[in-house]
Amino acid sequence: MTLILVVVQAALVFHAQAIVDAAAQDGAIAGQGESGAEAVAQTAVQSVIGTYAGNLLRDIDVFAHTDSSRFSVTVQATVKSLIPGFAPAISSTAVGPRETFIPVNRR
Repeated sequence: MTLILVVVQAALVFHAQAIVDAAAQDGAIAGQGESGAEAVAQTAVQSVIGTYAGNLLRDIDVFAHTDSSRFSVTVQATVKSLIPGFAPAISSTAVGPRETFIPVNRR
């Protein structure tokens, strides 16, 4: 029985990791636009997690960071556990270039 619980828990962690990866990527894409903001990235991340995670994830933290050339989003969460005393933590970071306007005379 313990082996079955371990296998199911591993499957839950892999599924949760895929959701967190997708959420971080969507958040980074949403924030890469010239007028993209951290709030837009947060909304995109929450949308993916709300659609696909159900109650699989808890303690979800989203960190967005931007500078003049890059935009990054990190998503951290804890996966629901079937095994008492075990709380697997997962995270994913997605980084992409910022969209910038370059005037014609500077191209």
